[in-house]
Amino acid sequence: MHEYYFANYRLLTDDGTANHKSMKRLANFAAPMPYTHTFTLRLGDANALEEVRTRALGCPMVYETEYFTIHDTGHGWAFVNTHADELRLAEGARNVVLCSRDYGEMTVYITDRFFDIERYGHRLHLQPSLPLSGPVMAACQAGMVLRDGLSLHASLVEKDGFGVAFLGPSGMGKSTQAKLWEQYLGADFIIGDRPGLRKIDGQWIGFGMPWDGKDAIHRQTSVPVRALVWLSQAKENRIAPMDPVQAMSVMLKQAMMPVWDDRAMDGATALMGALSRELPMFHLRCLPDEAAARLTYETIYKG
Repeated sequence: MHEYYFANYRLLTDDGTANHKSMKRLANFAAPMPYTHTFTLRLGDANALEEVRTRALGCPMVYETEYFTIHDTGHGWAFVNTHADELRLAEGARNVVLCSRDYGEMTVYITDRFFDIERYGHRLHLQPSLPLSGPVMAACQAGMVLRDGLSLHASLVEKDGFGVAFLGPSGMGKSTQAKLWEQYLGADFIIGDRPGLRKIDGQWIGFGMPWDGKDAIHRQTSVPVRALVWLSQAKENRIAPMDPVQAMSVMLKQAMMPVWDDRAMDGATALMGALSRELPMFHLRCLPDEAAARLTYETIYKG
C-alpha cells in the first residue's frame, strides 16, 4: 500500500490505484504527518465495471450533481458518473466509486481502455482518469465531517504565521483576493478552493488539500486560521465584523454539505456552528485592488 497524508488524515492506496497517472497530484502529499483516521482507496476490476454500475443504478438515488449521482446501497454508498461526465471525459469513459457507510473504504472502478479524442485542436490518446476531484473528493469530504474535519469553498493564505480564508460564491473573487495578498503583502497562497479545517489542541487549523483544480495548487501544508472573510463586490472597499448568526448563514452556503447522509450532516452542522462561534468573520465589500488587501490585513492583524 502507498501512503499519503492530508489534513491530519492518512490515505492508503493499493498499487493499481497509486500507479495510475491521475494520482500524480498526490505526490505532494506523501510526506508523513500526524493522522487521526485512515481512508483506503483501491482500484476495482475493470471487467466488473458494467455489473457494478448496473447494480448501483438499481439502488435508490439520494443525490445528483451534473457529473455524478449518489446511491444508497444499504450497506454503503455508490457514486456513479453521469452521461454528461462521460461526454466531458470521452464517450464511454465510465466510473463508479463504492464506499463504506463511513467512507473509510473506497473502491473505484474505471474504464481501462484508452480513447482517441479531439481536445484544444489536437488529437489525444487518453486513459480515463480516476475521479479524484469528483466522487473520491466528495466521499473523503463526507468522511471528514464524521471525523472532526470540514471542507470550505474558500481560498486560504498565510501571512505572519496565521491563515486568512476568503469565502464567497463562485466568481466572487476568492482567488483574486488571495493573489492580491500574495502580490502586495507577501502572503503565501496555500490553496485556491476547498481547504480543510480542523480544530486541533483548541485551535482551528487550515490545510492544503489534494483536490483544488482551478489554481492547480496541491500543497501539504497547514496554518492556524486567524479569521474568515466573506466577500461581496462593491464600488468601494469596506469591511465590518459579522456576528455568529451571520457567520453561520455563510457557513451554510460555503461548507461542504453531505446532504444525502443524515449522520454526516449532523457532524457538518456541529462543526459549522463551532467554527461560526470561535473564529472571527468579517464581511468585505471590495474592489479587486491593493487597497482591499491592505484594508483587510490592517483590520484582521492590527485592528
